[in-house]
Amino acid sequence: MVAIKLKREYVSLILILCCIFLIFKYPEAVKNGVNEGLNICFYTIIPSLFPFMVLSTYVVKSDILSPVYKLFSAPVRLIFHQPTSAISVILLSMIGGFPVGIKMTNDLFMKGKINKEQAQRLCLFCMNAGPAFVITAVGTNMLRSTKAGIIIYSSFCISSFISGIITSFVAENEEKKLKSRNEKPLKLTSLSASVTDSIQAIFGICAWVILFSAITMCIKEFRFPEKAHIYITSFFEVTKGCLVLVRNSPLPIITGIIGFGGICVHCQVLEHLKNIELKYSCFFVSRILNGILSGIISHLLLLLFPVEIDVFSNTDKISSYSFSFSYSAFFVVIIMCVVMIFDIDRKKNYDRMN
Repeated sequence: MVAIKLKREYVSLILILCCIFLIFKYPEAVKNGVNEGLNICFYTIIPSLFPFMVLSTYVVKSDILSPVYKLFSAPVRLIFHQPTSAISVILLSMIGGFPVGIKMTNDLFMKGKINKEQAQRLCLFCMNAGPAFVITAVGTNMLRSTKAGIIIYSSFCISSFISGIITSFVAENEEKKLKSRNEKPLKLTSLSASVTDSIQAIFGICAWVILFSAITMCIKEFRFPEKAHIYITSFFEVTKGCLVLVRNSPLPIITGIIGFGGICVHCQVLEHLKNIELKYSCFFVSRILNGILSGIISHLLLLLFPVEIDVFSNTDKISSYSFSFSYSAFFVVIIMCVVMIFDIDRKKNYDRMN
């Protein structure tokens, strides 16, 4: 155990020294990478992800989807061997973007709504790229084909569903008794708490995006062969990786890379994985398998629904517009806001009566 800890410390030290070397060796590349990372955060991450962060946190705190839970309770228990409270995670992980599902899982676990084993299994299949990125950015903007984006996104949804079924086979037979925390009826101040928690989470995500943007910019300076540069960049940061993948890679490969998520996305959920006590090695393998499965599914879908795409792109800059809007995400946010407003009003009336 001591030896493993020492090895981790040595690895951390080596990584820190490598970062220091890159900063002094390629200061201009680091500066450009940081600037590009800031642009991604201001024009992409915050506009598209922050609303879902607030709403997902509020959903967990308020239980406003309780009526929906009753409708899907039996299928979720039968198919995924998960409690009804996990329905919100499964649904919002498919439309909110990569970190939302894992964050919601951790929130439910900390609140006592699910046990550790259930939380660990949710983390293995409730981490998906959202439609705002996949359909609009990758499909419409990068590949010039909305249909291609829909196929990629459908591949993730099907892959997640299959992975959830597979994880159900290792579910514990007897459900552990959960110790839910006794909380007072939700008030307007809890909405403020949801915003505060989301701000903290979004800052952490942006920090990782900026860091890896600088790292991928430095990778260009090593003059790797084109193919190697494409896959190394994609391995670290999926957004910039897609920009180079769409030039000469088939759709299943692009799907597989996005399904894996990239080390930058993995780092964004490390704290949540630690709270749930899920080993990163297990999570890492699950992302590889998810990427492979997503790629296979997209290949099969292409056989049924052929798509002609222009794989050449003459731009290597990220379009802020392409990441900022999705019709499905927009309608979900509107619906959730309406439900949230009525829920607050209902509980304010409840407080007055009591």
